Amino acid sequence: MLKNIAIGIAIGILVMGGVWGLVHVMGSSTSPEQAIDSSMPGGNKGVMDLICELELDLDGQLTLGIKENEPSRITMAQIDFEKKSGWYQGKIAISESRAGTLTLMGTRLKIYRPAMFQRFGVMISGEEFVVDRKTGRFVQSLSLNDGRTVKLIKGTCAQVIKPPF
Repeated sequence: MLKNIAIGIAIGILVMGGVWGLVHVMGSSTSPEQAIDSSMPGGNKGVMDLICELELDLDGQLTLGIKENEPSRITMAQIDFEKKSGWYQGKIAISESRAGTLTLMGTRLKIYRPAMFQRFGVMISGEEFVVDRKTGRFVQSLSLNDGRTVKLIKGTCAQVIKPPF
């Protein structure tokens, strides 16, 4: 009786091991991060054109003492996966002529560019924007010389799909 139980357990373990191995051999060879990136709109190849509706972030506006009330605006942004760079249009923006460096963070695309200019009474040492491909959320931040990071612009972006003609 005990011998039959031991043989049954051994056969069960062998079958389960075989099923586990078969699942891994037949499964996808991509990592979970690659699977997430490839399922995102635009993938990680070529150029992704975006159209964004942006507005000043109230907290950032108060922190920097900006008194003008800017209306929300529609603007373009672009992510170039081949050049690992990106830009967006605006008054305080990472321009196309001086694009920033692209970093992939799961579903988020981060574009950063070092800077050194005075604006709003403070020295700005860096600027970045992050676009979440899953939600379309856009946030632009300024790094200040005193170590603070101020979120200045927020909004939503959507990928521009070009027709096949």
